[in-house]
Amino acid sequence: MLSYQHEYHVGNHADVLKHSVLALVVRALQKKDTPIRILDAHAGSGIYDLRSREARKHGEYEHGIGRVLGQPLPPVEIHDYLGIVRALNSHADPGGELRLCPGSPEVARQLLRPTDHLELIELHPAALAQLHRYFGRNAHIHIHNRNTFEGLPALLPPTERRGVVLMDPSYEVKEEFVGVVDLLKSCHRRWANGVFLIWYPLLRHPLAERFPAKVRAAGLPKVLQVELQVEIDAYQGMRGSGLCIVNPPFGLEGKLNVLLPWLWDALKNDERTGWKVGALA
Repeated sequence: MLSYQHEYHVGNHADVLKHSVLALVVRALQKKDTPIRILDAHAGSGIYDLRSREARKHGEYEHGIGRVLGQPLPPVEIHDYLGIVRALNSHADPGGELRLCPGSPEVARQLLRPTDHLELIELHPAALAQLHRYFGRNAHIHIHNRNTFEGLPALLPPTERRGVVLMDPSYEVKEEFVGVVDLLKSCHRRWANGVFLIWYPLLRHPLAERFPAKVRAAGLPKVLQVELQVEIDAYQGMRGSGLCIVNPPFGLEGKLNVLLPWLWDALKNDERTGWKVGALA
């Protein structure tokens, strides 16, 4: 969907969840010396300017990454992600002001080892131009102007046996709730060893509410579900988000059981909300 612009939502609670979990997964895979490949199926622009008109319109980052950075004593499980945000901003503003926010391509880039590779898939012309601007000179990053539903399966399996795929469509077109599950099944057949992170919003819509059940019905082994709800009023739009994690690395569930309650405490807007971590059932 070429009309969606993540710039309006950058740095919100959903970004914090998926990017902090992505960092945990990559670090878990990197405990072994063998190379990994990271595939970002909906790359976006890579880096976002929080001073832009779009980002300032709703200021969602102020209630997301802005809150998280202001918390004392963050757990070690979020140190890598916070370090990436701070490193990006130290280059942009040595004074420490929050001016830039990393998208998933920048999170992955900062975690790459010399032997690792990153694949970025994007179709939106403006976002694609930004990806080439920020990442085009890195020999370990490969940018693809392709539709995800065609391009991602074509890139699997990679030469590396291990790695992670992030799928986080906008779901502006509600049929994507069905399409991304079909895509997951197709990709898992090609790369059964891969870790797959499938992000989804918590919305009052039948397709959104049935999404985890659709993933469960796909019959994939080892699926971990993570959800973070921060709003109770469903009519205000997205009240939280979740991740289905296929082939979670060893030890990840324990780390998520530390990360999620801390994130919830930092990001919640209503005490009646909550979080969950557990096998998809």
